[in-house]
Amino acid sequence: MKTNYSRWIGIVLAAILIGGVIWWQFNKKSIVKKEITKAVSKGTDSTYYVHYDSSQINAFAGNASFFNVVLQSDSLQKELYSNDTSGIPKTIYNVRIERVSIEGADIPSLLQKNKIQANSIEIYKPVITIINTGKESTHQFSNADSLALYEKIVGKFKSIQAKEIKITDGVLALAKGTNSPHTNLQGVNINLQNFKIDSTRDYSNIVSYFIKDVVARVKTATVINETAKQVYIFNDVEYNASKKFISLKKILQTDSRKNKNLILLSDTRITGLSTNAFIYNRQIKADSLVTGGGAISIYKTLQKKGGAETVEMDNKFFDEAIVKNIKIEKTVLSVYNKANDKEAPFMLKNVEFIAANIDSIYSGTDVLKLLGKSNWAFKADGISFITKDKIYKIQVGPFELNKIKKTISVKNVSMVPTLSEAAFVSSLKVQKDLYNINCKNILFEGADLAALLGKKTVIAETMTFEPLIKAFNDRTVTPDNTSKLGQYPYQSMMKMPTKFSIKNIKVKNGYISYRERGAISKKIGDVFFNNLNGTVTNVTNIESDIKKNSLMKVSVQTRFLNMAALASEWKIPLNATDGAFEIGGKLGGFDGTKINPVIEPLGMGSVKNGNINSYTFNIKGNDVKAYGDAVLLYDNLKIKLLKSSEEGIKTKGVTSFVANILIKDQNPSNGKVRTAKIDFNRIMNKSFFNLVWKSLFDGFKKSLR
Repeated sequence: MKTNYSRWIGIVLAAILIGGVIWWQFNKKSIVKKEITKAVSKGTDSTYYVHYDSSQINAFAGNASFFNVVLQSDSLQKELYSNDTSGIPKTIYNVRIERVSIEGADIPSLLQKNKIQANSIEIYKPVITIINTGKESTHQFSNADSLALYEKIVGKFKSIQAKEIKITDGVLALAKGTNSPHTNLQGVNINLQNFKIDSTRDYSNIVSYFIKDVVARVKTATVINETAKQVYIFNDVEYNASKKFISLKKILQTDSRKNKNLILLSDTRITGLSTNAFIYNRQIKADSLVTGGGAISIYKTLQKKGGAETVEMDNKFFDEAIVKNIKIEKTVLSVYNKANDKEAPFMLKNVEFIAANIDSIYSGTDVLKLLGKSNWAFKADGISFITKDKIYKIQVGPFELNKIKKTISVKNVSMVPTLSEAAFVSSLKVQKDLYNINCKNILFEGADLAALLGKKTVIAETMTFEPLIKAFNDRTVTPDNTSKLGQYPYQSMMKMPTKFSIKNIKVKNGYISYRERGAISKKIGDVFFNNLNGTVTNVTNIESDIKKNSLMKVSVQTRFLNMAALASEWKIPLNATDGAFEIGGKLGGFDGTKINPVIEPLGMGSVKNGNINSYTFNIKGNDVKAYGDAVLLYDNLKIKLLKSSEEGIKTKGVTSFVANILIKDQNPSNGKVRTAKIDFNRIMNKSFFNLVWKSLFDGFKKSLR
């Protein structure tokens, strides 16, 4: 009897258990759905509702999937579109999720209304829209903000805990009021490890996962700044909180008003990131930023007071950026005139830039002052442009400015005529020199780049370069009778708007030539100096430096017509008011007939025979004249004087005969060295070099008598 009783008890219990399992299988989805709905409703004061189309639940394994989940508030949405936001919160959330999958969940804990605990949670293809109603907000998160966010998420549950939370292929949109989204993130993938939030912890920990453990990737992020009328697009973004880096495949900043790109950079990586500043304060604070380059635009502008020029960065996306080290690879840099949008930008190609210990960067930062305070190196391809008069093409070769080494190097600087000599002469009304200049391997050492960028002042210990300078003048053109008083090179130097102070200039392997068509002969003569080397000391137009040392010195060694050595020393007092100068030098020996290609077209004379052994000179001068001594040593000198005729250049027979009688055929003669006195008045419409040349020629002629 007892056995039958026990059997019936077992059968009843089994039936109850089987019935319970069957009941659970038929009712588990509605129970779970009911509990989730109640949790959301309670957590949001019944303003939000949640529903999903279907689910799959394995209570014993703790696995569950919910499909087409929607979390939204129709009532808040309705009030927003009625333009009455007084009674609604400052933020409205709309969430649509294709699938939520939970693995290893503790279902009993869920149903006991205690906690959510799982091995992993995947939110697959969520579309989240966050609407700011326009009420006052702040970028910083407080504990109160985090508590409100926590309660919206978990409702009545005491905690949510998961070993891993994944968001896969999500979309996030941020909007203000009823406007279109100003921020849109596509292809969002986030991985959170060991996630836990509960009602007993500091609620900033909800956000702290994004400064400690999160790995987030975004395919495309678009941010619109309506105030600045700018659009930012970021492609293939990865943010790794634990490793403290952000990488971006592409950064694009566009000015929609002007329809132009301000920034286009590829393969950018920010390391040593302060994740706290990035998440809480929307600030970039990092050890380094490296980018593969692209294009950057900045603006130059004139300050209202003083008219000083500044160069500004337009950075309105981040409130501030502090990056200790920056490396930018080959980039096109465009500098626009902020006051004139139609003006073509100044462009530099293949810019490479590295910087260390730089200050913070914010919107309106003066780039020149910023660079002046940091250690950096900047190099780029050269630039070229045509002068306003269309006569010259200016080219600046590849260059580098290196504040770390205190150097400025330029491969070459040239000023090349766009016209032939004949075309240039045809365009002239009065005589004018045509130049062809190319200076190579220019190097400033001991350069003060802070002064260059901040004050536009060139300060350096040494400058080295290799000059090639050619000048041409056609004396058959009507002379320019305009006075050139006060236009000596060093006088013009003092008037230059750019201030400079260079202690030493070194000239290496230079070449200078002067090519002229004679007024009478109509023939061209060339005078040139090759293998020119020299130094110039105390080159400055800064008054305070001139008060300390007013004397500029020039020392030159070269070859005249590649046949005679020439050494010369110049002394120029920079504080003189009358254009004072002093020049001394010595020309070595050569066969006198070798100079005929110069003196025949330009001096209407010719050397029949004779040797020039040396020519020594010392002259002093000022704005109006030059004077001094000259000694020409020569022997066996015979000359011819020439004239121009319809048949060409001919010898003046009688005049040449008389001239050879009047001049002495050697110096010294009879054991005595003759010294000539130079005394030449300046032709006021001629240049400084004309005065020097004419004075030396005056001494040369007088030495023959």
